[in-house]
Amino acid sequence: MAAAAGLLRRAGWGLLCCQAVIRRPLYPTQCAIHAAAVLRRTSDEQKQQPSGTFSTQEHLASQPVGEHHDQEHLHSRPSYTDQGGEESEGYETEEQLQHRILTASLEFVPAHGWTADAIAEGAKSLGLSVAAAGLFQNDGSELVLHFVSQCNSKLSELLEEQHKLVQLGQGEKKKTDQFLKDALEARLRMLIPYIEKWPQAISVLLLPHNIPASLNLLTSMVDDMWHYAGDQSTDINWYTRRAVLAGIYNTTELVMIQDSSPDFAETWSFLENRIADAMNMGHTAKQVMQTHWID
Repeated sequence: MAAAAGLLRRAGWGLLCCQAVIRRPLYPTQCAIHAAAVLRRTSDEQKQQPSGTFSTQEHLASQPVGEHHDQEHLHSRPSYTDQGGEESEGYETEEQLQHRILTASLEFVPAHGWTADAIAEGAKSLGLSVAAAGLFQNDGSELVLHFVSQCNSKLSELLEEQHKLVQLGQGEKKKTDQFLKDALEARLRMLIPYIEKWPQAISVLLLPHNIPASLNLLTSMVDDMWHYAGDQSTDINWYTRRAVLAGIYNTTELVMIQDSSPDFAETWSFLENRIADAMNMGHTAKQVMQTHWID
């Protein structure tokens, strides 16, 4: 009886999810696919596991981006509280399911590109039906944005860790130009496993419906860099510094996808020169303003 009740609760959750999905015009078939996936997984778990347990296939993408978070997610046993106040294990929200699928799909991008095929392979690697790709748009938008978001999160964690080491006296504080150069290089190096397919990703990010999210991720990234670099400006410099750094990132990214030198040496040289130019421009502008006020 307990097993049957658990099965009914899980099936009911899947059907309730459909109500939210139906209201989303981008995915007219998502409701049926999601409900079927939930019911299928529930049935399989009831056959393979004792009642009350939660099984997750331990598949881990080989990319460095998000690897630590993937391990925690795969080995965790999430618990949720239903409307009656009873806590149950094994439930997974739609957002969590999509996150798992997109993360697993990154492993297949080098072979399939930023496409629905890569997402289908990612779902398949998690033991789900390839029809789960129907949860996403066909242009690969969610996959690219998911990857960029993961890269930004990893960079933020790296900068935070370095900042703490400096505060504890266990690391040396870098000059602003060296700090920005190292931060930009660290972020760009995250593209290397996908460099052959990155031109496609850029074209996806430039699609009209992706531009707001793409710009938001870019501005968030450069804002983090300037924050950890110690920028405390509150005037127009706050905007100009971030705009300049965003421009440097984008131009260096374009150089990188065409660079065939060992370890992208030409890219890092280009980056260093652009940082130096920006710093010199900043110093020149500051001198001009000081001269203006003196006159």
